[in-house]
Amino acid sequence: MAPADAPTHPAAPTHPGDRAHGHPAADASPAPATPGKVAMWLFLATEIMFFTGLIGSYIVCRGGSPPTAYSNLYPPTTPLDRLGDSKGVVLGAPGADPARAAEAIAAATGKGEAAIARVLAAAPHGVVNGLTEEGATKLAEGLNRLGAKAEVVSLKTSSWPRPYDPATNPLSIDLTTVNTFILICSSATMVLAVSAIQRGRKAKCSLYLLATVVLGGVFLGVQVFEYHELLEGRIYPPGISPTGHFRPGVSLFASCFFTVTGFHGLHVAAGVVTLLLVFLASLTGRFSSRNFAAVEYAGLYWHFVDVVWILLFTIVYLV
Repeated sequence: MAPADAPTHPAAPTHPGDRAHGHPAADASPAPATPGKVAMWLFLATEIMFFTGLIGSYIVCRGGSPPTAYSNLYPPTTPLDRLGDSKGVVLGAPGADPARAAEAIAAATGKGEAAIARVLAAAPHGVVNGLTEEGATKLAEGLNRLGAKAEVVSLKTSSWPRPYDPATNPLSIDLTTVNTFILICSSATMVLAVSAIQRGRKAKCSLYLLATVVLGGVFLGVQVFEYHELLEGRIYPPGISPTGHFRPGVSLFASCFFTVTGFHGLHVAAGVVTLLLVFLASLTGRFSSRNFAAVEYAGLYWHFVDVVWILLFTIVYLV
């Protein structure tokens, strides 16, 4: 009789050919951590540390901002100790005769042509500040008689621009929400590209890579459009910028915004270029179900920039 602990079946063969023939024992072994994959994870670890520091700095700057740093009537960081009782007039529309509206504002405030032009251009959020309650009431009534739309507002302050507050925050959340959705869609097409090449479907892999490149390019294009609107394309009220344009030097919020979104935009641009090169390589038949490391590594990087953007969008735009 055989011993009780003796095996009743022969041990499964473990020679190198087992994996090729689909032997269960060979298939169950974990995939090796290749040098390329280890290098990619180390690179992403450094990127995680970089963006952690960047986002942390943004949070620290926001947390340390004084409660009167931003207001609906005056440029950021304006000393408001003696302005607490001041009133302002918000110009919703200059009316059919902007020249007469400009004359009324000049007569009430003594402001120069450039300042008045910024007020008119910033409508429906144009702000005339530095008025007494009586002066603001008279100016608003005079503008309304001329066919303009104007209302008297009191001074309101905050430590940081609030979302959807056109008096202090110029960021278009609606536009950026659509742009975020586009970037999320590009992450989905990247997953499909990796899945396709793993199954040996080269044409589908190339198609999904091209879709990812296009969606990433659209994201960058929308960001460039947003930057143009902020820097040059629109005129904003004084609570956003004393010059009418939202540029890095006008406030701490502006500096933080352009720093964090600018660095992310550079990473997206690098990812689009990388994916374009991978797409071109896929057209030559370079990748297969046994050789797809470059596609996988590009996908890891792309997913990383997508996740970082979701965090930035939440912290910078929505909170």
